[in-house]
Amino acid sequence: MKHVIKPACSLFLIAAITTALLGFVYAFTLEPIAVQHREAQERTMRAILTQATDFRELSTEISGNITRVFEALQGGETIGYIVELAPPGYSGPINMMVGILSADNTIAGMRVLRHTETPGLGSHIVRESFFRKFDGRGLSPIRVVRASPGPDEIEAITSATITTRAVAYAVNEAIEWYRGRASR
Repeated sequence: MKHVIKPACSLFLIAAITTALLGFVYAFTLEPIAVQHREAQERTMRAILTQATDFRELSTEISGNITRVFEALQGGETIGYIVELAPPGYSGPINMMVGILSADNTIAGMRVLRHTETPGLGSHIVRESFFRKFDGRGLSPIRVVRASPGPDEIEAITSATITTRAVAYAVNEAIEWYRGRASR
């Protein structure tokens, strides 16, 4: 019995010390990680709506895949909105932002913040050649097609149609939110 108790106590002590250290490291790094996340989010919003000088989170009714909405300001005046969404992709949620300019009712841009899509296939949604397809489009619903896209269409990423549709669906959802806000 002694030969079991001594190793068990040693393992318990090692596990307790390790757990305490992990808890300390987690608590110590929690705030710096949150600060980096906020800074990255701010950089992304500025990349989408370059004219904006400030962003203010709105307390608005959230529905569907929309997680948050920000009002983009320039000199205190509203110039547009940034809608943060998390539509389900092929491998999990796609955290993204869509910017809409109020002056000309166009999509200012779209950026993906985080995703778990298949590397080499769905992961192409973060490439500039993909997200620039949304820039400057009107607020008509966007459809995904396999080839030869028309004015309100986006060509699907090869072998990543589900991912492309998820992004297009989220952009359409942001457009619908904006239309609902504009009609008030």
